[in-house]
Amino acid sequence: MIKIAKSAGNRLVEKIAKRHRKRQRQVSSGELSVNLVTSWNKQCGIATYSEFLARELKKNVRVFVVDLPGKNTLSPYFTVLGRMVGGSQDLVHVQFEYGLFSSLKLGKRTLTAFGALPFYVGLALGNRPVVTTIHEPRKTVTASGRTGLYYTKILDRVVFGVSDLVIVHTRESKRLLKTVYGVPESKLRIVPHGSYQTPTFLNKEESKRKLGLQGKMVVTILGYVTPKKGHDLVIGLLPKLDPTVHIVVAGGPQNSQDEQYLAKLKEHVIQYHCADRVTFTGYLPDFKDVLNATDIALLPYRYVTDSGVLHLLVAYGIPIIASDLAAFREVQEYGCLMLFKTEDAQDLYVKLQEILSNPTQRESLKAKCVVMWNATKWSSIAQTHVQLYREIISTS
Repeated sequence: MIKIAKSAGNRLVEKIAKRHRKRQRQVSSGELSVNLVTSWNKQCGIATYSEFLARELKKNVRVFVVDLPGKNTLSPYFTVLGRMVGGSQDLVHVQFEYGLFSSLKLGKRTLTAFGALPFYVGLALGNRPVVTTIHEPRKTVTASGRTGLYYTKILDRVVFGVSDLVIVHTRESKRLLKTVYGVPESKLRIVPHGSYQTPTFLNKEESKRKLGLQGKMVVTILGYVTPKKGHDLVIGLLPKLDPTVHIVVAGGPQNSQDEQYLAKLKEHVIQYHCADRVTFTGYLPDFKDVLNATDIALLPYRYVTDSGVLHLLVAYGIPIIASDLAAFREVQEYGCLMLFKTEDAQDLYVKLQEILSNPTQRESLKAKCVVMWNATKWSSIAQTHVQLYREIISTS
């Protein structure tokens, strides 16, 4: 049965690739127009990313947002939508994340992002160039059982085969796509995640007062509360830090597993007798007050290929301590953050003590944030996208 499915899958991929190579590009003679396929108006990082990108793109390009629906994956809707999107405007730009496409449940097995398969088949039936941004590639290709693994490989082959250009945010992501997914280097481009374009700066002490943290040294962990972000590494350090240091966990959980993690964090706070030194804000529609109140930000992540939170912190010129993951080592080239050994709480403690006791170092990190912000603010990132759009249209 698996051999039959494998043979059929290979024929499908070959047929799509053949049809894709024969596509005739139709480009309007006027202003460039783009179908931006994405999650939209939702509480998720991709939706936020797309909103900022679209806002700046619209200054030079006509943008048509295509919101990915939560339709039944067996419905022909995704193929029809892909065909419609792939046959209109000058090109298609998909903001791809496996979790954005609906999955298919087959008994005890779940085929993740199954909706992407008919959607990209539909795109291949169109005649427009396809750009795909991969926000967080997986480090390994894994799935439940042989059938699940084969499905995953077919899905990836279709997505990358139909895409004329694949955008990633870091060199580490590019390396993963080349070595793990087999994407040709000629298709890959690195475009950094954008940094918030218009930060609102407020008086720091007034912002602390609003949060009830006047007189405190505010150390913030910003964003969704999830195990991979390493909040638990920080809580145990509080008893060893100066009593004026206050931790702000600014964000909430995304799913039931994250809710359990958050509950454990709150238990740890009680165990370490520091409930009065930690603030859990829950979900915040606006981080402005927290960002302006923050003296130091922590990114103690266990795994990440890029971080939108980092780019928000950079826009506000906040000194950052981050784990020495490949994505953060790349950013260190700007000199705007301090690194500690991933998952090493003692090294984190040493680095945190160092930056807490050295105002000159904090000011230096702030100044380097400005350098990175100028290079990666959304207006600069949008200009890079437009150049890539024109490049792919002219060469396809």
